[in-house]
Amino acid sequence: MGEFFAWVAEVDNQIVATSGLVFFQRPPYNGNFSGLEAYIMNVYTISMWRGQGIATALLKEIISFVRATAAKRLWLHTTKDGKRIYEKVGFVSTSKEMEIVYY
Repeated sequence: MGEFFAWVAEVDNQIVATSGLVFFQRPPYNGNFSGLEAYIMNVYTISMWRGQGIATALLKEIISFVRATAAKRLWLHTTKDGKRIYEKVGFVSTSKEMEIVYY
C-alpha cells in the first residue's frame, strides 16, 4: 500500500485533533501470513479539547478502516499519558508497543 492516511477532527472549521496511519508489508510470519500491518502515528489533540472523547473517536474510525483491509496487525507506540486512551479501544501492551491483532 505504501500510503499515509490522515484523520482530523474539526470544531468550527479548526482542526482540534489528528492522527496518521501507514501500511507496510513485512515478510509473512506465524499469526500474520499476509505480513500486512498498519501503524498509527502522531495522535494529537489540542490541549483545550482533550478529555472529550475526540481522540477516542478518531481511533475508532481508524480501527474500523483497518479492519476492512487485509492488515492483520495494527500497532503504535505510546506515551504513559496516552496509554489509557488506547487501552479503551482495545489495544494491549506488548514489550515495546501496543497492538491489536486480528485473527
